Amino acid sequence: MTATTAPWIVTQDGTDQPISGIHLLVHGKVPRIEVIAHSLAQINRYTGHAARPYSVAEHSLLVADILAAQGFDHHAQRLGLMHDAHECLSGDAASPVKWALGAAWLEFENPLAALVRTQYHLKTAHAAYKGAVKHADLAALATERRDLMPYDPQRNKLWPVIDTPGAEVRPLDNVDLNSPVRAAMSWRHHRDAFLERYRVLTAQCGVHGEVAA
Repeated sequence: MTATTAPWIVTQDGTDQPISGIHLLVHGKVPRIEVIAHSLAQINRYTGHAARPYSVAEHSLLVADILAAQGFDHHAQRLGLMHDAHECLSGDAASPVKWALGAAWLEFENPLAALVRTQYHLKTAHAAYKGAVKHADLAALATERRDLMPYDPQRNKLWPVIDTPGAEVRPLDNVDLNSPVRAAMSWRHHRDAFLERYRVLTAQCGVHGEVAA
């Protein structure tokens, strides 16, 4: 790859996948769900600083679980499961990294997220439920910080997205992300669980195929 060549990555199934620019739009596709699940199950959140490997796939399953517990339907749960699916192409960057990059990150990430929503028939659900998914995402973040991060409010700075006075987001009381059972799970467990949840929710939503017309 040279400076004048449109950037691409090789995905788990051996595909040369464009990740930005006109080639992304012309190609018009993102990886199959099996490839997405494989990738997300091996991408760790928190830049690898959590108490154990904690993947984007496991996080996505937690977000879907939170939405289900809050009474949201299968369309919202499916959107929650897939809300970070584009990270199979962009990778996961910690929020402070995204803030440091500013508009450059948004210009890179947003087209990938939009393409996933188009291909996987998520645009209508995104319009209806993006606020609910964001709140579930923050509840997951608060729970992950409590259980997996070496965070001490007496020593560490507040996290504005969940610690703003009057808009605090509390962690979940009925979830222990560092339980022995969870800690013993391999990345393959989360890959397979992600795929199974996707297939169940997709059937419930009545979605056929992956590529939108």
